[in-house]
Amino acid sequence: MTNTTEHEGTPAPRAGIEQVQRVGAWKVTLWRPLDATSGGAREIRIEPHEEGDPQEVARGVTSTVLRQIDTAAFAEEAEPLAALANAGRGVVETFRQELACLPKGVSDEYLAVLSALYVRFVNIGRRAPAQDLEFWTGAKQATLKGHLRAARQRGFLTKVEGKAGGQLTDKSVEFLKKTSVSNVRLP
Repeated sequence: MTNTTEHEGTPAPRAGIEQVQRVGAWKVTLWRPLDATSGGAREIRIEPHEEGDPQEVARGVTSTVLRQIDTAAFAEEAEPLAALANAGRGVVETFRQELACLPKGVSDEYLAVLSALYVRFVNIGRRAPAQDLEFWTGAKQATLKGHLRAARQRGFLTKVEGKAGGQLTDKSVEFLKKTSVSNVRLP
């Protein structure tokens, strides 16, 4: 139900909840952004269905077609997904606030937290841990990759040749015991 359509030449998918319904010869796509607190669809796109009757398509979208769009079903299905997305956003925001409380710059505390978060993403099988780090920290991937290099050079993270990975060092674990960042092991 989330928007995952990717077509060449079209804009990147927007974060939102999408539902597709078939109404006669028409494909109806309802969409609502994840940050919407309540309500139904914000956008409705109607286009001919691949298997739609050409004669019905030739008549165009009628008021009968519009009345058959089940907006209540969309709203009912979207509410729990939006609530879940918004709940997750609060956890990320809390993490970012705690990260901001660490000593400024590329401090040892920051590198320990970043290393722990990175190892967590790798261990749960995330294919692009740098993208996940970008989402959780708000920093750009290029910056984060430099910080991970610094973490390895300064002894917070072990190195794995040719692929994402590594383990926390004892030095990292000691710094993590002293930090106030509570969600390092929870993403």
